[in-house]
Amino acid sequence: MNENKTENLLEQPEGKMSSSLRRYNLPEKFYDAGTGEIKVEELAAAYNELAARDSNLVEGNIRNIPSSYDKYEIKIPNPLLERDDEVLKRFHQCGFSNEQAQLVYDLANERVIPVIDQLTVNFEAQKQLEKLVRYFGGQERFNEISRQISTWAKGNLRPEIYDALGTTSEGVIALYKMMSSNEPGLGKDGFTEEELSEDKLRKMMEDPRYWRDKDKSYIAKITNGFEKLYPEK
Repeated sequence: MNENKTENLLEQPEGKMSSSLRRYNLPEKFYDAGTGEIKVEELAAAYNELAARDSNLVEGNIRNIPSSYDKYEIKIPNPLLERDDEVLKRFHQCGFSNEQAQLVYDLANERVIPVIDQLTVNFEAQKQLEKLVRYFGGQERFNEISRQISTWAKGNLRPEIYDALGTTSEGVIALYKMMSSNEPGLGKDGFTEEELSEDKLRKMMEDPRYWRDKDKSYIAKITNGFEKLYPEK
């Protein structure tokens, strides 16, 4: 029958601990030199320090959490957005990595900014409509006149002119005055019979919009002028 043999502490060489106490394979500093017992408090402190270092390694290196809020490297995706230290402080408190913080900014640009833009457009359009209703003396009268303006403009103006003037209250009022006076100066071909000439067309070709910018609407205006001036060619 095998019996566990207990080592005689008195038989240990001077300055050497019992192998039973050294079985944990701890560094010398964690043992009491006199008793050979483990220094539990020092061992616990060392463990806590190591755990904190490991935590920082995981959080800082693997998750890329900056050491402080002002270390976030954010690429601002839209002029309407800006770096906000208070927001970044919240990110840091919540343990956001740099990638997570960047994602919030990107999502704001992708989802929130378009909504704000549309709300702004709708608000401005409503303000413009209210001005027109007041100018024409009421909603019912404006509804009727707006149909007349639209029909006249589509039949007499180039589409780009109609679209440009139709977006503001001032433009719509200008269209109404043109319709009322039957002004022909902005017709679909861009010319009246009196002003159309080859010299005028060639002068227009010197404009940078024609030779540099390749402005399609401007080029079309000149082309239409030549077609009207020389219909047989």
